[in-house]
Amino acid sequence: MKNLIIVTLLILSISASAQDTEVYGTLNRNKHEIRLDASELIIFPALELNYEYVISKYSGAGIGLSYSFDDGYSEYQKFSIHPYYRQYFFNKKDFGARGLFVEGLLKIAGGEDSRSSMEIEEDWFNVGAGLVVGQKWVSENGFVFEIHFGGGRYFDENEDRGQGFLRGGILIGYRLF
Repeated sequence: MKNLIIVTLLILSISASAQDTEVYGTLNRNKHEIRLDASELIIFPALELNYEYVISKYSGAGIGLSYSFDDGYSEYQKFSIHPYYRQYFFNKKDFGARGLFVEGLLKIAGGEDSRSSMEIEEDWFNVGAGLVVGQKWVSENGFVFEIHFGGGRYFDENEDRGQGFLRGGILIGYRLF
């Protein structure tokens, strides 16, 4: 009788463990996420990669790197590095970092300002801060889809290039290890 009870308890514990894996998924417990901004590739000839470390189910921190392959786009920015911190809201999943989020970011950008009337090319560099609002979906097998939009203001205001910046995109990616 004792053996029957032990075997039954063992089968129930294995069954409960398997159900937990099916419901919550194992890949969504991963903390490293890589994303590519598809809108940058489509709209501009530019590449933007993002990495995010999931701190908890309600927050994450990361960095984005953007590089333009078009010289005309470099008036806007040739490169950009933007570290960020995100806070997620209305997250009802057991392991989160998904759903509605607000992001605070610091943007470091540079480019080449060319004025056609004077034929002068001048390199520029600027730092700014901003806010972004977005939504992120993560599938059970780890695929990520995200949309976000926001902007900010550069600390060194230059009337030729503008005083602020916009940030937005449609990103696809994967949640890793």
